[in-house]
Amino acid sequence: MDFSVTVAAASAPAPAPTPAPQPAPPVSGTTAQQVLQLVNQARTQARNCGATSFAAAPALTLNAQLAQAAQGHASDMAAKSYFSHTSQDGRTFVQRISATGYAFRTIGENIAAGQSTAQQVVAGWLQSEGHCRNIMNPSFRELGVGYAAGGSYGHYWVQDFGAR
Repeated sequence: MDFSVTVAAASAPAPAPTPAPQPAPPVSGTTAQQVLQLVNQARTQARNCGATSFAAAPALTLNAQLAQAAQGHASDMAAKSYFSHTSQDGRTFVQRISATGYAFRTIGENIAAGQSTAQQVVAGWLQSEGHCRNIMNPSFRELGVGYAAGGSYGHYWVQDFGAR
C-alpha cells in the first residue's frame, strides 16, 4: 500500500500506557463547520508556508471517520491535561485514524491548545509553517475536526486530514 503521513510538529515521548479513553461525543457541527470554512477560505488563495509556496488548493470536505479520530484525541488531551500527537496510551495519529476504518492514501494532523475560537486556532495554524503546510497540502481532500474544553490549556483542537 502506498501512503504518506504528515505531522506538523514533533511529539513528545509517550508516558506509560493507560486504559483507552471512552468514545467522545462529536464536536458541535457549528464548530467543525467554522473550522472547515476557515480552512477552505485559506485554501482558495496561494500562500507561503515558511519557505514552501503553495498554489490555491481544492476545498476539503468533512469526513466522519476523521472527525471521530480527531474528537477522540481532543477529548483525551483535555481529560488528561497533555498536549501531544501521541496519545498517553502510546497510539499515534496514524493508529487512531486507522482504528476508525479510514482507508487512507495520505494523512496528516494538526493540534493546538489554548485558543478559544475557531478563528484564533486557524489563524495560529496558518502562522506556523508545518501546520500551514498541512492546511494547504493539495493532496488532502477530507478533514475531521475535534475540539474539547478542559485540561490545563482550557481548549484543545485537532485537525485530521486525509485522502483515499
